[in-house]
Amino acid sequence: ITVTAPIIEAQLIETFLLTQVNHQSLIATKANRIVRAAQGRSVADMGARRAHNIDAAVYGARAAYIGGVGSTATALAGKQFGIPVVGTMAHSWIMFFDGEYDAFKRYAEIYGSSSVFLVDTYDTLKSGVPTAIRVAKEVLIPRGQRLLGVRIDSGDMAYLSKKVRALLDEAGLQDCKIMASNSLDERTITSIIAQGGCVDSYGVGERLITAYSDAKFGAVYKLAAIKQGDTFVPKIKLSENVGKITNPGRKRLYRVYSDKGHSIADLITCHTETVTDGSPFEYLSPEKPWAVRTFEHCTFRELLQPLFRDGKQVAELPALKDIRAYVRRQLDEEVWKEEQRFENPHIHYLDMSVKYYQMKMDLMKNHE
Repeated sequence: ITVTAPIIEAQLIETFLLTQVNHQSLIATKANRIVRAAQGRSVADMGARRAHNIDAAVYGARAAYIGGVGSTATALAGKQFGIPVVGTMAHSWIMFFDGEYDAFKRYAEIYGSSSVFLVDTYDTLKSGVPTAIRVAKEVLIPRGQRLLGVRIDSGDMAYLSKKVRALLDEAGLQDCKIMASNSLDERTITSIIAQGGCVDSYGVGERLITAYSDAKFGAVYKLAAIKQGDTFVPKIKLSENVGKITNPGRKRLYRVYSDKGHSIADLITCHTETVTDGSPFEYLSPEKPWAVRTFEHCTFRELLQPLFRDGKQVAELPALKDIRAYVRRQLDEEVWKEEQRFENPHIHYLDMSVKYYQMKMDLMKNHE
């Protein structure tokens, strides 16, 4: 994101920009990791009650949907953003009745073929699933309806899901789905699948909506240049930590593609530099500045596109479903699978033009 504005105005929007970008980027990233771990099985956001506040729940659901989660249990997010809304019964529903049979029966009478029974309130295998089967046969099937699913919310998901699948199949309910919830994330889901678990869908809560494994998303908003007359003068922030030294000046950011259409790297250039598809362009990696290399037979896509100009919106904002589709397309077509590994992922390169790198080094030397 590049903001060009009077310094006070640019400063006033800093906190808003960072909270919006950091929080939703964090949740969308976590959501996508979970969705990829599920390997095509549906994933629902069920984390509202564990979110840090109402806005975190609602905008977290939005971000999760962008990241690939298919639905949310946060009804307000569904209303505001058009996200598909799902939900199942609560333990309190079952506890309100004298027993599971009465609770399941009444629920089935209301929701019919949309019924998903929560089977772990008392005992999943001895009580919950047998009662769900009984209600399916005594209430739903005589009406020409089927039990949509059962949900397991505690215990060993890999073990229980296999046992539950066997009970359902034995009862002739092969089409009944099994949903798992309870502190799930990409690692637990990967483990369940690796152990042969029979889970058809996942309801993911606090480890999604709080991005449990990562406390923050580290985007920053820094002064890069000031305008003096008709000229932009680059500015740099130095640091004892190399990673916190800023990239100065007005700049352009490109994604570079090979002649086969694969994303190779991202490239920072000076704002005045031009790149031409197919023409050689020299660059270097900031980690290896002694090794100047050349992009050959590549195409360049400029990533920064104007949204506002002179205070007026100049681009139509995409619909949420289009943002979601864009993310999926980027991951499927542009981001290497090696860069998407959960453990020790390959790093996506951020390179610099030789001219830009030299400008940055000159600024650093001026402050020595």
